[in-house]
Amino acid sequence: MMHNSETQSSGGVSDALDTDFLKKLPKVVDDLRDRWYIVRQRGFRPQDVMDVRSITRALVSGLTGSAMDDSFTTARRIDERLTQYAATTVRPNPADLETIGALVLRLRESVRGELPLAAYDAEAAAPAPTVQRPLVCLFGADASPESGTALLLGLHGYAVLACADEAALPHPGESTAPDVMLAELAAMDDAELSRLVHLRDGSLPGVPLVILAPVNGGPGQAELHVLRAGADALLNRPVTDLDLVGAIRGLVQDDFLTPYRVLMLGSDDGSVEEPAAMLRQAGLEVGISMDPLEVVDRVADSRPEAVVIAGSLPGVTAEEIGRLLFPHDMSLDIPLLALGVPGAPDGSPGNGMIDYLPPASTDADIVCRVRARAAWHRRIRSRAHGQAESGRAPTLVHPLEFERLVLCHLDCLDPAQGTAVVLQWAFDDPGALLARLGPIDYQQTRNQFVRRIREAMRPGDLVVSHGEAGLIATAQRKDVKEIVELARRLHEWTPGASVSGLPGGTIAASIGVGQVVWERPLKALDRAIALCSEARNSGGNRVQLDPELLTPDLEVEERSHWRRTIAHAIKEKRLFPVFQPIANISGSDQIERHEVLLRIREPNGQILLPGQFVEMAERLELDRHLDRWVISNALAILSARTVSHPQSRLFVKMSRGSLGDSSFLPWLGKSLAEHPVWPGSLVLELREGDVLGRLDQLSAFADALRDMEIRIALEHFGASTDADTRRMLAEMRPDYVKIARELTVGLHHSATSSLRLNGLLGQAKEVGAYTMASYVEDADGLALLWQAQIDLVQGNFIRQPEEELRYELEFPGLDDAG
Repeated sequence: MMHNSETQSSGGVSDALDTDFLKKLPKVVDDLRDRWYIVRQRGFRPQDVMDVRSITRALVSGLTGSAMDDSFTTARRIDERLTQYAATTVRPNPADLETIGALVLRLRESVRGELPLAAYDAEAAAPAPTVQRPLVCLFGADASPESGTALLLGLHGYAVLACADEAALPHPGESTAPDVMLAELAAMDDAELSRLVHLRDGSLPGVPLVILAPVNGGPGQAELHVLRAGADALLNRPVTDLDLVGAIRGLVQDDFLTPYRVLMLGSDDGSVEEPAAMLRQAGLEVGISMDPLEVVDRVADSRPEAVVIAGSLPGVTAEEIGRLLFPHDMSLDIPLLALGVPGAPDGSPGNGMIDYLPPASTDADIVCRVRARAAWHRRIRSRAHGQAESGRAPTLVHPLEFERLVLCHLDCLDPAQGTAVVLQWAFDDPGALLARLGPIDYQQTRNQFVRRIREAMRPGDLVVSHGEAGLIATAQRKDVKEIVELARRLHEWTPGASVSGLPGGTIAASIGVGQVVWERPLKALDRAIALCSEARNSGGNRVQLDPELLTPDLEVEERSHWRRTIAHAIKEKRLFPVFQPIANISGSDQIERHEVLLRIREPNGQILLPGQFVEMAERLELDRHLDRWVISNALAILSARTVSHPQSRLFVKMSRGSLGDSSFLPWLGKSLAEHPVWPGSLVLELREGDVLGRLDQLSAFADALRDMEIRIALEHFGASTDADTRRMLAEMRPDYVKIARELTVGLHHSATSSLRLNGLLGQAKEVGAYTMASYVEDADGLALLWQAQIDLVQGNFIRQPEEELRYELEFPGLDDAG
């Protein structure tokens, strides 16, 4: 690798320094992840970007010359992107933000996979625990990874093990033992509550049990009833994400990325080597002492959460170790476990906090007992010292968690029931507010607003906290006026609102509201975030509505006009195709390619362009009829033309109406039987936005087209996130990708578009797809596309659409491009 040779020539980096850097590497990468999402929520301020760049520069420098090639490459890509924005006041677009976020997460995973064991201390040389996030066992008849409760947990960084029945529960001692069990009940029932406690005790001993159920009457009495039954907490339906996570964090260790700390006492190396290795393998952090009388000093220094005695100790008993610790443990009693120590042969607990495990105990039994005791101690100590720590950053998760949650919620809505929106509410200057209030009061203030807005919404709406600046909500209302009124009312609750514990002053916040387009609902999430940022950057303390919300729907008379226009054009055969050549500027083949475009000739001779009627046809659900007309004519033309021109290709756009029409594929099969064409001569163009909304279903659709020997093109490619484009390429396996217009027009004015374009071209070529660019309007644009090594181009600069099908092309200005 190039960076290896560069380092070898520079020299000067000692092995000791490399090892020291690698020891700190996981923590540095986690810090980068946390800081990156804070930067996003604060509005991508230049100073914040420079702070993050200091981390990426250190990572690139430290990884240079290492064998961690993927980590080095990823860190360098992040640093290059940040460098681009640190030198300018231009903010990245949402797609670039998602790309950087995905790279940060990829760096975290690649570091974990590539970090050599030699980089760790001798005592930490065992593999890291496989479960890095706290694990919640979600139990109930409707439990699933896609349930609302599971998605809320994932939103706050928890992993979820969904168990719909007893057989799915984990067994005692498994390495993936949950940190908490959350049981969902349709109603409070004494028999079912007792059964759940019995299940927990049998399958997950020592694991806290939280009951989620509707409660009638006073919640205090119901909670007491649940606690007496043996559970640990009760949550009342409906529950917000803050209440759900707050209850769990009160029972599970707050700093879940830190392994449980264990101090092991033994008489010699032989007695501790095997149990210590076994506990480390299970993900615990183990310290060792051969002098039992120094146990007090070791406990004071390292603050272990459990002390394990391995075998008999000369001159001292387990009870005496406990008495030594008792007056010196300044937090709470530390659990003391004795492995193979005489005192309680039946394995029952001894005096006080001592657990005796007989020599016959299995490794799973030992791990389970030690882990349960350490978890208990951490929870109790966390409560004693308070949950919040001023210097600790909160859990942050990837935006995809929000996308999953929002998408699942919107899927449950009925488009016929009215207009749906995604709304972002956020503090205008969270950094200043954080500095003024401090971390604890800031979090409490934000949480108050989340709960306050939840109270203002309807029961079916979704409200969840979003990052450190605010919240995301979804709402559906019959009338657009109700949406506007909702946004106005929520905003009125913010300026000057009374906040418990806030020392003076007012809170300034803005709201962005994006309308849901049902074919691509997640676009509304990006739109709401962008509109909120726009409101904050325009002075703040305001509401920014999606312009689509302010555009009234088609009037009845207008609907009738366009329905008559399109239907009569089809019936009276006033539709006609035109053909625009697609030129191969890479010189890789001599195939003749044309895109088929549609026109309507009015009775008065006026020509209607697609922009005037195609969108109306979609809204009136007439688009699939236009598709069939164009495809039928294209097949008839190809059937006749390929006799003399077997290398001809015709590209036809497909509407979302045809993609959702179950009768389309059978119709297409019959049409191909009537008009046999050369394999691959028909190419159907699918818009990226239409594909994203139903990718799972369209994967099978694409397979069916390939079986008919029809080629596939993805149009408007690259308008979504990097992760989306890669998934579409993998699922759809297109033959062509047509890059989104905004990424190919004006390339000489935008370095950002050039970077994005190069990345997309690389992705497409990885799967063997031809790359295309349309709307080529001048020689400069053509030259830049040629230099970018795009395969195919089309546009009025090359040739305008014509009714005659001909392929005579010139490239004015391209000879001077070099």
